[in-house]
Amino acid sequence: MTLGNPIAFYLLLAALLILVLHFLQARERQRDVSALFLWEGLSGDPQSRAAQIRQQIDPLLLLQLAALTALVFALAQPAWRIRTASLSGLAIVLDGSASMQALMEDGSTRYESALREAESLLEEFSSTTTAVIQLSSAPKILGRPGLDPSDLRDAVRRSQPTWYGDGTTESLLSLLGSIGGASRFERVVVLSDHPFPKMPASFETVLVDSGDNLALTGFSVRANPDGEGVTAFVTVLNDSDDYRDVTIRIDDRENQTSLALLMPPASHERFVVPFPHSRGSLFTAMLEPDDRFGADNRRFFALDRPIDIRIHWIGLENRYLMAALRAVAPVTLVDAPVSADLTIVHAVRAPVTVTGTVLLVHGGIEGVLTLGAAQPIDRIEIRDPDHPLLNGVDPTTFRIREAPYAWLPPASEIVLASGDLPLLATYTDETRTLFYLAPNILGTNLPITIDFPLLIRNIVAGLVRLPSELSYRSAEVGEPIPLGGRGTVNRLYDANEEAIPLPEGLLTVRPVSPGFHTLITDRGAFPIAVNIPSGESVLSSPSETVEAAARETRRTVRLLPLWQGLAALGIVLLFAETYLHATRQTLARRSR
Repeated sequence: MTLGNPIAFYLLLAALLILVLHFLQARERQRDVSALFLWEGLSGDPQSRAAQIRQQIDPLLLLQLAALTALVFALAQPAWRIRTASLSGLAIVLDGSASMQALMEDGSTRYESALREAESLLEEFSSTTTAVIQLSSAPKILGRPGLDPSDLRDAVRRSQPTWYGDGTTESLLSLLGSIGGASRFERVVVLSDHPFPKMPASFETVLVDSGDNLALTGFSVRANPDGEGVTAFVTVLNDSDDYRDVTIRIDDRENQTSLALLMPPASHERFVVPFPHSRGSLFTAMLEPDDRFGADNRRFFALDRPIDIRIHWIGLENRYLMAALRAVAPVTLVDAPVSADLTIVHAVRAPVTVTGTVLLVHGGIEGVLTLGAAQPIDRIEIRDPDHPLLNGVDPTTFRIREAPYAWLPPASEIVLASGDLPLLATYTDETRTLFYLAPNILGTNLPITIDFPLLIRNIVAGLVRLPSELSYRSAEVGEPIPLGGRGTVNRLYDANEEAIPLPEGLLTVRPVSPGFHTLITDRGAFPIAVNIPSGESVLSSPSETVEAAARETRRTVRLLPLWQGLAALGIVLLFAETYLHATRQTLARRSR
């Protein structure tokens, strides 16, 4: 122990003054008695010198002397010498890439394991100038040298792993250069689930658990040249030492297909999966069973075509019909029939020039489908219960008051009818595909049934969408995605439907999370599929280890101040002495 102000001990001489004042105070007490002659001639009570001294010692005196001693020692500024680990500089590098979100056997993530190691280093080298860096394809400095140790620990604890890919040694060295260079730090510790190539030999790499992994490392979809369905291309990784039974499932939000496989150990194979009945634009590939790094068991792909339904509306507006359409997909109204996916004719007779896919709701087309007088409806007959338009629909829940008689083309296919009165029918020729719904919607219970949106969904599912561009791969997190070529950009939403700020004139965007993003332009809504980087699925093998360089840790002496505790003790003793003195005075007054 060392003293910063030993001259303060001269104040202990004040103890002599306390003792003098204590022994000089009067000891006699006046008491009222009945007579004095009763004590005449009696000798005094014989006592030893030690007993007399003990009678002179008062607890108040001891408390006063103890308080004085504690305060004097506090003024002397004592400090305890402790030896701590010390370096000229320490840099802690946390791997913040997507693979660090994988779970370990104890249920925590690899990143949480790296944080525990980082906090241990911060505790051991608390007196060392330290910097903390999060390394990924978008590296950043979590704590600069000179930051208070408590603030540095808080910055580490608040950090989270990203969805970015691996960082590079070059980017790490560049970031170290911005805070004084690698030579400023005597020790650089990299905490990761894999070793980095070209890392300087002086850098230490501490590996957290890697383990086995099953992953989809590639996924793309191409529209078939004949326009019927798509073909999916999937790449599967088995990064383990065992054979694995896996299943690939591909979903387009309407239909699903699957493929069962037996993957050899340490294999990376590509498969072609036909999807002939798909008409979708958004595709999700899933690998089963799930494992500790489930994020790479799912990949996304979007055909580069609008996901909204472009509708040309002829006739009266109807909010119930529009609500059913919007429940199926985003809707964009267009003025030119040639640019529409679907033409709706509602409660009017359209010209014969209307072509393409047409939905007639209580309407007709000149020379093709003619309506007559309205007739009451007693019952509904299901002519074709297996028709695709009735997929998931229960027509027995429909209540229709009346419907017009209709003269349909001979090749029409009647799905629902009432006697010889068609209620729901389809017709296809060289120039158009017709879907005919006879009754006026306001004269039915269709707006309040769950089957009406399902019926509209089945109609929309049969649309022949605009062809997609030849795009064979989707973007990865952190990659620049061009926003041009799809019209004037209005808004961009991420996979959680949260708006992404777009500065004026921005030509590219770098997504920070996987999933389907949506780009809104004056030409429609376009999907953008974003995946975690495929390199995050290829981890180090269990046999791969990194030997940390053995180095002797230098120890320095640090002074731990003790005066605060001694000062607090002195104040407590003074309060105790004051309380005891006040208690004695109160008892003395009560005894009189």
